[in-house]
Amino acid sequence: MNPNALETKAQQRGWQVVSEHDGDGPMITLVRDDWEIWVAFSGSAPETATLRKPGRTEPRKLGLREIGMWVRRDRGQMSRFAVGDQVIVGGRPGTVTDITLARSPGDTPGRIRLTVAYDDGGTGTPFSDQVERPRAGSGRR
Repeated sequence: MNPNALETKAQQRGWQVVSEHDGDGPMITLVRDDWEIWVAFSGSAPETATLRKPGRTEPRKLGLREIGMWVRRDRGQMSRFAVGDQVIVGGRPGTVTDITLARSPGDTPGRIRLTVAYDDGGTGTPFSDQVERPRAGSGRR
């Protein structure tokens, strides 16, 4: 994906785009809600990319093939939860420890999965639309 195509797709999906140029090529920063993606280009080809998810302070390396997948994700699904949020999944309370793209065979492309560490032990990877926030007064925040 070249820098112009990335900027256009990102703007169509509601991302704020900041483009800077240096001697090697453009550096594009995408910001939407509490998500940030940085893509460094060498000429017109992406060279490196990082992604900072909500609830995290440090970005993580992003595979170059994943850039477009994250940019096109549904804003509502992406903005519902952050790493560290307290959640309820099928009556089980837990904490979100990661946010990923659905990738299992049979998954609907574009859905967001959460990794949840349950309070009673174990982990799960429900889709974001299968997760609830604890109700006010339930003793959890």
